[in-house]
Amino acid sequence: MKAIWFPSRQVTERLNIFQDQELQDCGAQADLFGGNRHYVQLSAGLFSGRLLAVDVGDLRILIEYSNHRLEKEVKLEGDCFSFVTAVALKPPDIAFGGVTRSTDWVQVCPPEAERVALTPSNTLFIYARLKTTALLEHEALLPEVSDWLCDLRKNPVFVTSASLANRLRSNTLASLECLASDAGHDYRAAVKQAFIFGLVTGLNFEWLRQNMIGTPGSTTSRDRFLAARKLLLGKHEDVAKKFKAASKNLGSQRVIEQAFSNQVNMGPLSYARVVRLHNARQKLLDASLENESIGDIAAEEGFWDWSRFTTYYRRQFGELPSETRARFG
Repeated sequence: MKAIWFPSRQVTERLNIFQDQELQDCGAQADLFGGNRHYVQLSAGLFSGRLLAVDVGDLRILIEYSNHRLEKEVKLEGDCFSFVTAVALKPPDIAFGGVTRSTDWVQVCPPEAERVALTPSNTLFIYARLKTTALLEHEALLPEVSDWLCDLRKNPVFVTSASLANRLRSNTLASLECLASDAGHDYRAAVKQAFIFGLVTGLNFEWLRQNMIGTPGSTTSRDRFLAARKLLLGKHEDVAKKFKAASKNLGSQRVIEQAFSNQVNMGPLSYARVVRLHNARQKLLDASLENESIGDIAAEEGFWDWSRFTTYYRRQFGELPSETRARFG
């Protein structure tokens, strides 16, 4: 991680306005993030993540890191807009939904937006979550931009702009530096006002440059993946046969395989196994299920062969199921 994006741990531990946690499980990171979020670890190995959050009135700033590729299923709150950008540590370009993008973008997410994001490993994500009234009623916001934001209607969009992305990154860094100085509540209010003004003026400039007129649509491959994914999840017994029958109207098995390969870099059955392993892991971490045996939990997720389950589990998460329960239970 690039430490520049975080105040030191000594600072965040001293100031109660910061929430700063290092995580060893992606589900725990999603829970700490807040809201209706569900994460699945797509790549194999031990998880390492970090989440920093700070609330300043109508504004919440979050920075998130993960060493693994993640599938993030998110439903946003009904009273906030979210603005997201990334800082790729490795590689220089990152992929979302099978489309490679540089980091010169900001994703604008309206209230109640639902999205399935597929994010790469070793990337920092910056989130600015702003109350709807604080944004739409800001005196500097152009009426045309306000109308555009209102017309998004639960549909997140990407604004391709290096200047807007850099503005969001620099405003975030400046805000964290100011808040870390702990100059008092009046100072925090000034930081919030400056951050919101910078975001609003950035959106105004993009509108005047006509960067926000179009709303990009989804690709056919991504639509096919999302539809097949919905059919696939929850089928624990005889997955291959049931999925093949249910997905006939989505196209040939070859095009479905290609859709999964484009989106998550694995086939549908491998993807289903990863999701079921993740579900088993979340149950092992659930204190209310501590009296349920690991074998019963594995069977509930369709793993009837104990040796195969432990092999798959260790390969995916870098530890045995019993080690997960011992560390987190």
